[in-house]
Amino acid sequence: MFPQSPASRRAADLASPQHLQAIAQSHARCAALGLDEAAVPELNRASAARLHEARERHRRLHEQAMPVMELLFDQIASSHSMVALTDPNGGILSSLGDDSFLERAQQVALSPGVNWSEPGKGTNAVGTALFTEAPTLVHGDEHFLRAHRFLTCSAAPIFDHAGRVMGVLDVSGDQRSYHPHTLALVDLSARMIENQCFVDRFRSGLRLHFHAEPACIGTVREGLLAIDPDGAILGANRSALAQLGLSIGALRMLGLEGLLGLGLGALADHGRQHGDTPITLRPVLGPAAGAPLHMRAVFQWPAFWSAASLVSRATLAPVDLRAGLGRAASAETPATLEALETDAIRRAVVAAGGNVSLAARQLGVARNTVYRRLRAAGPG
Repeated sequence: MFPQSPASRRAADLASPQHLQAIAQSHARCAALGLDEAAVPELNRASAARLHEARERHRRLHEQAMPVMELLFDQIASSHSMVALTDPNGGILSSLGDDSFLERAQQVALSPGVNWSEPGKGTNAVGTALFTEAPTLVHGDEHFLRAHRFLTCSAAPIFDHAGRVMGVLDVSGDQRSYHPHTLALVDLSARMIENQCFVDRFRSGLRLHFHAEPACIGTVREGLLAIDPDGAILGANRSALAQLGLSIGALRMLGLEGLLGLGLGALADHGRQHGDTPITLRPVLGPAAGAPLHMRAVFQWPAFWSAASLVSRATLAPVDLRAGLGRAASAETPATLEALETDAIRRAVVAAGGNVSLAARQLGVARNTVYRRLRAAGPG
C-alpha cells in the first residue's frame, strides 16, 4: 500500500463521521444564535489593562503554558502559522507566530485580547473546542464566517485538576499549511501544560505519579493524583481518570484507602525507607480493579507528613503494608480487600445521599453489584 499524500490524509480527517457531525452541530448552534456567515467579524479587543488583568487571573496557566507554546512553535515554524493560548471563555491571552501570518491574523482579530468563543466568532477551533471540551479541527470552509475560511485551526482544551476546562491551546494557519498531525501535536502539548499546572498547584503536597508501564512515569502519559494529609483525593489529571476508569467525583468519594486499599501510613513507611522508588499497587474498585499500576509517591518530606499528623504505626492494619509495599499477600488478604471494597461502596452511597444508582455510576460498577455487596456485608 502506498503512503497517503497530505491531501489524501486531509480528506480522510475531514470526512470522518465524528468530524462532520461536530461541524454540522456547531453551524446549527451559530445559526440558532442568529449569526450571519457573510458578516464582517467584530474586531473588539480588550484594552492592555484588561488583558493584563486576564493574564494575572490565569497566571498559573499562562506561566506554565508559555514554555510549551514556544516548544510547539519551534515544531511549526515557517509554516505560516501561529500558536495561541486562551482563557476558559475563549479570550486569547498570548500568541506566537510567523510574522507574515500574524499580520494576516490581525485582520480577523486572531490576536491577544480578542474573544474567539462560538457566539462571537462562529464555528472555529477555539470556540468549538470550548463547547465540546474535545480536540477540534476546523478547516477552511468549515468556519461559519466566510472571513475566516482562509484558516485551518487545530485546538485542544486544557483541563485542571478537577476536570474543568481552564483554557484552550490552538494552532492556526493558512489553510494551505494544513498538516494531518497538527491536532495530535496540539493535544499532546495541552496535556503537557495540564501536567505542569497540576504539579505546580500541588507542589507542596503528596502526589502519586503512575502508569501501567513503568517507563511512562515522568512522561506526559503518566497519571497524577493529589492527596491531602487525611487521605482524600484532591485532584486527578486526564490520564489518571482514563487509566482508573473513574470520574473525579468517584475518586473524591473513595479517597486513597478506598481506591487502593492503602493508608497514608504505608506510604509514609515506604517514603522513609525507599524515597521515591516506585511501588506496584492494584486498585480495589472500578474498571481497573486488580490491574497492576506502578506508582511513585512525591511529597515534601517531612513537612507533608507532619501536617498529616501521621497515623500511629500501631494502628496500621497488616494489609496496609502488604498492599503499599507490594509484598506477597497471605491467605487473609482477599477477605481484607473485600472489606475495604465494601467500606468504599458504603461511603460512596452515603456521599451520594443514599442514591445507589448515582453511587454505582460514580464507582464504575453495576447497581446490582452495589446492592449485592451491601446485602452480603449486612448492617454496618
